[in-house]
Amino acid sequence: MRAGSLSIEEAVLGYPLEDLARRSRSGGSGTRVPGAAQSSVQARSFRAFAGNAQRSPQSVVKRIRAGGCHSKEELTRQLNYITREDAAHATWMNFAGVDRDLRPNTLSRAVEDWSSSWRGAPRRGHTDHIILSFPKGTGIEAAEAVAREWGQAIFASGDYGDQWRYVAAVHRDPDHIHAHFVVDKVGCDWGNFLSISMKSELNYDVMRECHAELSRAHGIDMVASNRLSRGIIENPPRETEYRAAHDRTGRGDLVPPPPMSDAERAHRRAVVQDFARQYSSLGLLASLSGPGNAFMEKLSQAFFASAQTLEEGGRLMPEADTLMLQQTHAATQDQSFDPVAAMTQAREQLLAEARETWESIQAMEAGPERVRMEAEFSRTSTELLAATQADPFFQDHAMLAETRDDVFAHLTPASLQHVRDGLEAEDPRIGQIDSTLDDLREALAAAFAQDADLMAQLGTTPEELAEYAAQGDHSLAQAALWRGRAESLDEGASARLAAVLEAGHRIIDGVTVPRDLVEQLALDQLLTVDKHHQLADVPAIESLVDRMAEALSDEDLAKVLEGDSTPLQDEIRDPAIRAAVAAELKNEADLVVGQGARERETVEAYQAMARERQAELAAEHAAERGLDIEDGHEL
Repeated sequence: MRAGSLSIEEAVLGYPLEDLARRSRSGGSGTRVPGAAQSSVQARSFRAFAGNAQRSPQSVVKRIRAGGCHSKEELTRQLNYITREDAAHATWMNFAGVDRDLRPNTLSRAVEDWSSSWRGAPRRGHTDHIILSFPKGTGIEAAEAVAREWGQAIFASGDYGDQWRYVAAVHRDPDHIHAHFVVDKVGCDWGNFLSISMKSELNYDVMRECHAELSRAHGIDMVASNRLSRGIIENPPRETEYRAAHDRTGRGDLVPPPPMSDAERAHRRAVVQDFARQYSSLGLLASLSGPGNAFMEKLSQAFFASAQTLEEGGRLMPEADTLMLQQTHAATQDQSFDPVAAMTQAREQLLAEARETWESIQAMEAGPERVRMEAEFSRTSTELLAATQADPFFQDHAMLAETRDDVFAHLTPASLQHVRDGLEAEDPRIGQIDSTLDDLREALAAAFAQDADLMAQLGTTPEELAEYAAQGDHSLAQAALWRGRAESLDEGASARLAAVLEAGHRIIDGVTVPRDLVEQLALDQLLTVDKHHQLADVPAIESLVDRMAEALSDEDLAKVLEGDSTPLQDEIRDPAIRAAVAAELKNEADLVVGQGARERETVEAYQAMARERQAELAAEHAAERGLDIEDGHEL
């Protein structure tokens, strides 16, 4: 797999659901919500992306930071506050998984019962105060139904280590309906202390996803996704700062987000760009899900529009005047139609067709065209990887094999192909690269043709083998295919194959790369190899070292050996490549004068330098395009 870029696998497996990403990293079992057995991770991921694309409201579950009670008096005041008649539409309490209506003496009995089991002096108090918010326009009855089911699922189900008692109230608010939950942290069954944090089994993301799923079941449009999947790079302001600003000016939304380093900002922008590619892939999948279905066509357009918004540095934020696609769907479609189910079905069909296509490619007559079709299949698999939620089949065809697992791997042709793919169609260097690769294929085919019997045993031709070698890198599936063929040979044929491949590598080592492409190849190779790769084994860098050793005057070479790389600036523009070449020139000079064995320096330091430079250039480019994110936040 190529180093130096954000892992697609990392972004896709993370999904737009932060709790799932956290569980996958920690080895947990994932989010548990009602109906989770029927609602797969894949379907929930599709739904979160679709909600973002449609600008659906986000679930908001908030714990009041200073809301924990430390005494009976504080608990009495808090319960009286949330259940007061002038604000509450409905009030209830839960004990042992059973909801009970509040009566005149219920609160006083709850205070006595809860406080009797309190021990010690927890820093955040013996209770938690949590607010569950609903989008503007939500019906009060629907909000109450969701709040009751949410409280049961989170605190009374026993799914998160215990059952906890709580008093709840749904408030009538002119701007937005919300529910209050005051929860006793001492568990009823096992006495386990309630813990809500990023590291605990019960966290905000679990609660938000449950809130969104239950809300949708009651006809309330809502989604729970992470900020980066919506293009929001900054973290929200701290609650203390928000409240202080609100108390001063009545405008908590004016609080700037916490500061962030340039490196972290660049990394987050890269993650957002990966999400943009996922929206684009889902747009394709949605278009395949329901041909002729007006809703799916609009959903597909929404996915593509979302991808463009993120690519341009925008955010996927709910808008008051946005007509939600769910409304269009409800008015024009049968309510039994489920767009997520349609996308899931389309995904399965896509996988079935892909497997059939791969089998058809393998059934082709051996030759260069079969290899090119395999390479095209790998490119298509990369594009569809996000749409299929990183299905193992597409992963094997989209991800590159490690050099040690690929008998045809070689940095020079691989980097030639990479550089070619990055050039504009009219760039004259494309012709130079094509000519170099054509000459390479011809030389390789002539060498491989000397053992026709071995070609027959492998079920290949010299031209097909030459095409494999000219690609330079291959997918996991391609590498596994050839390992299987090699392992099927007898000992003698296996030795002949090793000799043939060694001869091919010698031919590739002798390739003359056009002068104005060497630096680009060196940068590609530096960023492609593993950080432990030996610097001296990077072909394009060694080519630059040889060229500089011949081109520099004795005076300039002496400056470079003393640590001044200025003489290299006219020939080598990239600072990381320039530093690497200078290091290798010094290393070779030390060998000449007999100052010890050759130092086996790795590429790690120069790789880091190159990536830092790329991040700086990306930031400069974004600034030129006006993509700097304005200070702001979203609660």
